[in-house]
Amino acid sequence: MPAYKIGITEAGDAGVDLSWVDKMGSVDGAVLITKCISPNFVDAAMKFKDKIIVHATITGYGGTILEPLVPYPYEQYGAIMYLIEKGFPKEKIVIRVDPIIPTRKGCERALNVIKTFIDMGFNRYRISVIDMYPHVRERFKAVGLPLPYGPKFSPNESQLRAVDGMILDAKNHLISLGKPLKDLRIESCAEPGLTEAIACGCISGYDLELLKLYYGSPPDKVGYQRKNCMCYSGKVELLEHKQQCPHSCLSVSYTHLRAH
Repeated sequence: MPAYKIGITEAGDAGVDLSWVDKMGSVDGAVLITKCISPNFVDAAMKFKDKIIVHATITGYGGTILEPLVPYPYEQYGAIMYLIEKGFPKEKIVIRVDPIIPTRKGCERALNVIKTFIDMGFNRYRISVIDMYPHVRERFKAVGLPLPYGPKFSPNESQLRAVDGMILDAKNHLISLGKPLKDLRIESCAEPGLTEAIACGCISGYDLELLKLYYGSPPDKVGYQRKNCMCYSGKVELLEHKQQCPHSCLSVSYTHLRAH
């Protein structure tokens, strides 16, 4: 039995649906995932800043046909910096580039996001490669976008190598700035085909330490949501609305899809 109960917001967007606030008393800590760091979210996050980690999802597609109602990237950058200016610890913000479309342009866009935040002094990132569920393929077709994998669900080996190459480029960018590579964490969960990312769950031993929770030995990696999930089994969902969030994204992240 896990020693701690850690909340997470995979069934929606924590910046839009603030119902997680009322459940914070029932968990030892929480990981809040959002594409929209709204003023109300900032106020709520500051009340629980010692107890939460924020995954700020920014793919670089905000305001495009893929994420039509997501704030533009420059707005997301500004909102993240505002959260820090209000006093939220920078080390507890994870830049989540999720999902990546593993085409040349898709990898370039992801790299631009990561390099921008490296330049801003952020050290921790989480990535995933888009899973083309049947309903996601239908959304792509409906707006005339090409399917990155054709009729298939997941990327081929060369596409995964392209994402690994993107991660290497990000590491080289950090080195070019004269910063130590050991400080950079680019993580992924349920992506066994990637070799350049750190394989760990969205809630891991690193997070428990960051939340100042003592666990003695490395936490379990049972993973109960899908194959290859590495998350701590004490994870509990804080949102109840298991439906597409109001951002109307075509490239839905795997966490939101799993909650459907």
